[in-house]
Amino acid sequence: MSKISKKYRDWRKTRDYRIWRAGVIRRDKRCQICNSLQNRHAHHIDSGSYFPELRFKLENGICLCKGCHIQYHTNFNRSYRVKTTRYNLENFKALSKYMKELFNGKI
Repeated sequence: MSKISKKYRDWRKTRDYRIWRAGVIRRDKRCQICNSLQNRHAHHIDSGSYFPELRFKLENGICLCKGCHIQYHTNFNRSYRVKTTRYNLENFKALSKYMKELFNGKI
């Protein structure tokens, strides 16, 4: 098992992570891309694995529904263990907005 995999697993099992996750979802309430209230996930804007100093900061989180979260990681060729940044998220938001406009809100 690689070091990043072990580190990835270990910090996500902590109480601090659970508090961070609940705080992000409570703050945003719904998916910040499609406004869904279903299957909400807390997503790190700047990867928690690569930016440990931002790992549990609420401002480094955004609420995404499961579908948008998967779409984000799939469309940007990002696995959950690959470094993601605020820049990637802003591009995803812009692309999602464009696609909604192009398809009259149905993406």
